[in-house]
Parts: sequence; structure tokens; C-alpha cells
Amino acid sequence: MNDQNPKDIVQRDYFVGGAMEKRQHFRVSDFLPVEVYDGEKRIFPRNRLRPTSIVQGKHEDILNAVLRSLRKAKTTKKLSTDGLKAILSLELADVYMCTEENPNLTTTDPRRCHVSISEGGIRIDMLEHDYDAEHTALLTLVLHLPGDSQPLCVNAYVKGGNRIGPDGIVLLRFEFAGMSEHNRQRLFRYILKLQSQKVRTTTTPNIEPHAGGRQAH
Repeated sequence: MNDQNPKDIVQRDYFVGGAMEKRQHFRVSDFLPVEVYDGEKRIFPRNRLRPTSIVQGKHEDILNAVLRSLRKAKTTKKLSTDGLKAILSLELADVYMCTEENPNLTTTDPRRCHVSISEGGIRIDMLEHDYDAEHTALLTLVLHLPGDSQPLCVNAYVKGGNRIGPDGIVLLRFEFAGMSEHNRQRLFRYILKLQSQKVRTTTTPNIEPHAGGRQAH
């Protein structure tokens, strides 16, 4: 038999719900590799490759990309030559992008950008020329969290209009949609870790060493 007072249960649920509501506003800033997709189309970072671009990639990765493209083409009815080239280009661009993002090379990872993130949503600051503004309202975000072997993939709605700063940075705001509890816990651990690091940094006392050691009395 449950001896708990119904009023206590209501209050407990209220406080638990309030805590979860407050967690939605725990917001941290970081620099993360991010990808944004509209279905199969990647809208950030936008493919900069042109038909005349000179590219390179691992032979096995290129073969796998071609196989993925052929499998996609097989499920598409009445696919034109241009449609097949578009599918191949998208898959191969990811392979070439991996080459460009190799940390041993001098090029900068085009996915890495400043973010402001909470459990409820994220703001991504991206270069305007790397962002394709033609997209639907519901997008898929791929967040490469530090120390996590698998990227965090979540659906999100674009919130409001895009604000473009004087330096050509697009401030794109998203609200997460339908996130699983597993992914929510992964995101919360990442946010909590960043907050803990910030607290340790701001609370560490600055102890200056004595210049001449202890003075004799």
C-alpha cells in the first residue's frame, strides 16, 4: 500500500519537472565540428567542390562511396544521368572532405564552428559562404562531441530568421525535436563536463609566490 501523501507526490513531481525545465536553460559555449543535413543533402558545410576541382582520397573510401551511390540510385525510379552524378558527387564530396579535414594537413576543418548549446537547442555560428540557405524547416544535426566516438545525430527545427553579422557569420538557431533519452543523456554529460571545467577555472585561487621567501624576524 502506498502511504505517500498525494500532495507530496504532486510537489515532488513539480520539483523534478522544474529541475528538468531548468536544465533546458543550462547553456554552454564551445567550438565543435558540426554538420547540418536536409534529408540527404548537406547544407553545412556546403560542398565547395567544382567539376574542375583537383581532389584526392583513399582508394577504398572512394570505392565505398561509389557503392553507396549505386545502392541509392537503385532505389530511385527513372534516375537521370544528372541525378546519378548528383548522388555520386554528394557521396564522394564527403570522402574528399575527410581528406581536407585530416589534422595532419594544413587545411582547417570546415565543420568546426562556435556553438552555444543547451539540452533544448543550439545556436551555430557558421560562415555564410559555407551555408546553403535553401532548406526545409526540419533538419538533421550531426554534432561531433569531444571524447565521444560516435557523433550525436538529432533532428531540429530552425527557430526564427537567420542573423548575419558584419563579419559574414550566420547565427542559426535550432530547437531539438524528438531526441531519444539516450542522446539526451549524452548531451547532458557533455554540457555538465563543460560547466564543471568552467567552475574549476573560475574558482581556482591565484596564489602568487613570495618573492623573497620567509623573512626573518
